[in-house]
Amino acid sequence: MLVETILSFCAGRLARRYLSFEEYREKSPPKREGKKACLLYIHVPFCEELCPYCCFLRVKMDHALAGAYFAALKKEIEVYRDLGYCFDSVYVGGGTPTIMPEELAEVIALVRNNWAIKQVSIETNPNHLVGEHLRMLLDAGTNRLSVGVQSFDNRILESIERLEKYGGGEEIKERIHSVVGMFETVNVDMIFNFPNQTEAMLVRDLEILEETGAEQVTYYPLMVSDGVKAELERRCGKMDYRRERLFYRLIAQRLGASYSQQSVWCFSRGQGAIDEYILEHDEYVGTGAGSWGYINGTMYSNTFSIERYVEMLGSVGHPIVAARRFSDVERARYDFLLKLLDGALSVSDMRDKYGERYWLYLLGELAFFLSVRAVELGGGRIRLTPRGRYYWVVLMRRLFSVVGDYRRMRLSSDGTSGLQGVFHRVSRLLPGTQSGFAPGRN
Repeated sequence: MLVETILSFCAGRLARRYLSFEEYREKSPPKREGKKACLLYIHVPFCEELCPYCCFLRVKMDHALAGAYFAALKKEIEVYRDLGYCFDSVYVGGGTPTIMPEELAEVIALVRNNWAIKQVSIETNPNHLVGEHLRMLLDAGTNRLSVGVQSFDNRILESIERLEKYGGGEEIKERIHSVVGMFETVNVDMIFNFPNQTEAMLVRDLEILEETGAEQVTYYPLMVSDGVKAELERRCGKMDYRRERLFYRLIAQRLGASYSQQSVWCFSRGQGAIDEYILEHDEYVGTGAGSWGYINGTMYSNTFSIERYVEMLGSVGHPIVAARRFSDVERARYDFLLKLLDGALSVSDMRDKYGERYWLYLLGELAFFLSVRAVELGGGRIRLTPRGRYYWVVLMRRLFSVVGDYRRMRLSSDGTSGLQGVFHRVSRLLPGTQSGFAPGRN
């Protein structure tokens, strides 16, 4: 557990550094340099019920507010159209994106009418694998449908308040099986290492996944931010990271017999299937409340207040409230971290972007990961070893837990105490914002 402890500590420091945003004062979103297509992310925050483990921006469904939100979302997309942005892929996440299928269909139609879109990936829940929702998804040209399942075990589903909302494991399995073949890719989103999950439960989940026939499985570790940890442990028991490596190895072995490992947590039967992190895109635009974008080396964030999001699209003309310009070193680290989610990183790509100095930018990281046998060099690539894939899962779990706490602070501050207040609290509650990623680097 020593390496995992070091990685968790350093990943937390990295996340805190990258989250040291400043107030965004520009009159429009960043202008794009060049014509290379990037990814468009669309966030729909509304849900029928709120899952206790989730740290993404989501709120209980309010039809009046949702109607205003979708209208504002279309305005925001048009802002990027007018700035000359080019998109070729769309990912719609949430929340529950398919909660208002007609409104979502209009948003997707707007995107497709303005850009030559190759990939449309949409998240949904098992109870939406029916009638009007499926017709809308098919008519919208959905290539990849990602179904949030988390587990097929009824005891786990009940403890995380999904059993009554979405049905039992057997019903969910049948619903997924019924839509396989309707879309190019049906992905099943799963979570491992729930406190009340046993090895036998995990093995059974893996067996059921085979029975669904799904083309893709994305298996995330349970990512718990401090803001939801107490409630989750009250329902499911105390978190135990000591068995996480065993569970991950089991998943990789069992799914590896039928799927190819596309990324550290995504397993696919087909080539070209995409996952949430669309790794072939270096840049992306985030639309919707609480969304992030990364353009020209600048990471920026929309307001986390849904009401303020709607108001800003009507008054300011965009909803961006915070941004951070990355240095070349920070950009190289960011690329290193995210590109290796895919399992390998092209040395020539890094050299083209950062020049020969990229080795110096990543010297500490490479030395550490080589020393713990997480990466190997050869053929012009930096590759994760099987051990390294698990270490990257640990890194991302910790990063997302810190980001989850940041979201919680932003959600409580946007539109109330103001951004100056939340930036001050980030610096106080998340100390170490000037620290780097490499162990021992200051």
